[in-house]
Amino acid sequence: MPDYELPHDGTTFPFPPGPHGGPPRDYSSRRSACPLAPVVLPSGDEALLATTYDDVRAVLGDLRFSRNLRYEGAPRMLAAADFSDDPNALVNMDPPEHTRLRRIVQAAFTPRRAESWRLRIQSVADEHLAKMRAGSRPTDLMTAFAFPLPIDIICALLGVPAQDSPHFRSWSDLFLSTSTADAPERAKAGAEFAAYVDALIAARRRAPGEDLLDDLISAHDADDRLNEVELARMVRGLIIAGHETTGNVIGRGILTLLRHPDQLAVIRDDPALLNVAVEEILRMEVPGHGGLLRVATETVSLPSGGTVSQGQGVLAPVVAANFDPQHFPAPDTFDVRRADNKHITFGHGPHFCLGANLARVELQVAIGSLIREFPGLALAGSAQELTWTGGSRVCSVSRLPVTW
Repeated sequence: MPDYELPHDGTTFPFPPGPHGGPPRDYSSRRSACPLAPVVLPSGDEALLATTYDDVRAVLGDLRFSRNLRYEGAPRMLAAADFSDDPNALVNMDPPEHTRLRRIVQAAFTPRRAESWRLRIQSVADEHLAKMRAGSRPTDLMTAFAFPLPIDIICALLGVPAQDSPHFRSWSDLFLSTSTADAPERAKAGAEFAAYVDALIAARRRAPGEDLLDDLISAHDADDRLNEVELARMVRGLIIAGHETTGNVIGRGILTLLRHPDQLAVIRDDPALLNVAVEEILRMEVPGHGGLLRVATETVSLPSGGTVSQGQGVLAPVVAANFDPQHFPAPDTFDVRRADNKHITFGHGPHFCLGANLARVELQVAIGSLIREFPGLALAGSAQELTWTGGSRVCSVSRLPVTW
């Protein structure tokens, strides 16, 4: 048992974001006073919240913490059905099934494959920036650039028609909601998305191509490595995961640079620092403040001294880990020269982000292109006027009006 007292104060999760969409202040106060303490989930169930780097990393890497929340008595994030109830979704699986499915697609996301997409990503970025430049000012950077770029790239990688991409934003918003959408709305979005992907797979079977979607269909039709349900779930998961987080980090990263003109000037004076700056943006601008709920399959002691009992739920948000002063000196300071930046934004362990390599290239191209092509880029208004989303697993700025 821990050598500190666990408060049972009824604190409700998720916590509101800090200033400018930053990490909830509750993470810092809990880390110093009680690094593993209960919170009440939107469902009314209770779980433990890990707030130190070492605890979060331990939970993410330990196979005794399961993503299978579908058995009787397991805590739930939401009282009604949500994506955690889908046993065929890769994010809800544990090894060895998770490992089997991940191997089917991981070759498309290696560092070499991601780097081979750089010129294509640059071309897509240039197209969107040209449209932005030709349009009216101010413009919303999120809808003009931050989201269209990664959506177009994941569509190109999979072989999904780019003209269908506007639907993906509304579907993913509903899937990720913890309070703003009710169960019927999430179910309706899920049915629409499922019907879309089923039709897409059927069309590609009639007219095969040479994209990742064809590889996945072949893994079902030719190799029998995917069943039909797994195939459809895999496609849907890649579409949502392939744009949601990256788009938000692009927007949040540009906002952070505009709020820190001295740091932006450092990168413009020394473009070689761009990749280091992107890592600092990744550390500080994680849009997922809560992490995915896990349940302990046996009693586990964590590095902080806390204990998670068998059957108990635990949340391990990487944003809390990335601001732990024991691992990141002056963690609230945005420093584009930060050395030894061992953030865990892409996770750790079996669920380490499949698209991490592609996301890094997209962020380097997107942020580098924006600050190079728009030297006069500025917020249209003040950062304090921006509205941040609430009631979602993703914390994002609703609109990011910019001018140049």
